[in-house]
Amino acid sequence: MKYMGALILIIFAVLEMSCASKPRSVTAPPVEAGLPGMELLPELEPAEPFERAIWNIKKNTGLFKKYIEGDADDVSANGIADAEEISVRGECLIDGKQFRVTYELAEAVKTEGFFRIPFFLENLTDGVSRSDDLFWNPSMDEAGLLLSFDDNYWHNWYQLFDVFDRYGAKAAFFIQGSLTGDDAAIIAEFCKEVLDRGHDLGFHTVNHYNLLNVSQSTFNKEAIEGVESFSKAGISFSAFAFPFGLSQPWMRETLASVFPLTRGYGRNIRFYHFGTINSGYIVSTAVDNIIYPDDQKFEDDIRLILLAAKFTGNSFVPLTSHEFSETAQWGIKPSRLEFLLETAQELRLRFYTYREIRGLF
Repeated sequence: MKYMGALILIIFAVLEMSCASKPRSVTAPPVEAGLPGMELLPELEPAEPFERAIWNIKKNTGLFKKYIEGDADDVSANGIADAEEISVRGECLIDGKQFRVTYELAEAVKTEGFFRIPFFLENLTDGVSRSDDLFWNPSMDEAGLLLSFDDNYWHNWYQLFDVFDRYGAKAAFFIQGSLTGDDAAIIAEFCKEVLDRGHDLGFHTVNHYNLLNVSQSTFNKEAIEGVESFSKAGISFSAFAFPFGLSQPWMRETLASVFPLTRGYGRNIRFYHFGTINSGYIVSTAVDNIIYPDDQKFEDDIRLILLAAKFTGNSFVPLTSHEFSETAQWGIKPSRLEFLLETAQELRLRFYTYREIRGLF
């Protein structure tokens, strides 16, 4: 009998060891079936840490928290000088070992409806690494594009509406002027058309002065009192854009009671998520023809910028131009705008308005 008792203990011990060695079930969100290469992966998450890391990356499970390299506040405040410097990474801890993956988005290739994205995985604890490929099909999430146009190109901007309709896109128009001058009827009609078509309106002062060089009285007339004629006509604005993108903190604080969102403008690329805009201040990236004299550079940069925003799953990127023109320095070519919108649509990015952004932070 004592041998029988010992045998039973041995059997239980073996069963316990067997259960402990089984791979864990996946708790991350399920991935879309049918991705190339998925048939080569085991159904259950492997137990060995490095293989488990590879499995999660290829399944795109969310175990690795993706981020655009750099401090989140710095990426949104100071931006990235060139798209070539954009780097998307992910990190996680598995069984006490630190892993980091770098996604080579600049080398991403779309094939058979999916994106093949090379990646480089490092086990920072043991010094082991491997290069491999991830097959990825974008799905709808919070990632998006915040597109806007500035100044007083009302006649010119009418051409944009049909383009936006083709891509299901939305944009914000930051209006310069007032409803007290000779152009009042034209501006009011354009503003109505913008809102009727589901787009957004922002204010861009009356005369486009550099607000850093004017008196407090002129600042108030340009930025605050200038809105009154629109308010009387029933036209409201979601945000305020500083001329030339120039402002001081006191200006943003002064305008906060009138405009929950204020916007700057610059060449550096900035990525935001809804936890980084509590101040209500956003700086939009210029995509004007003068910034990109070469079409290929424009397409390469836009593709990488939008892909980085999308791949993180929760970033949005503000982009701004002026005139819709083949030749204007401060404007965007029709072919470039089509490429931008087509790429955003292909990546299933959301087209946000400033009104929507304002309601989410």
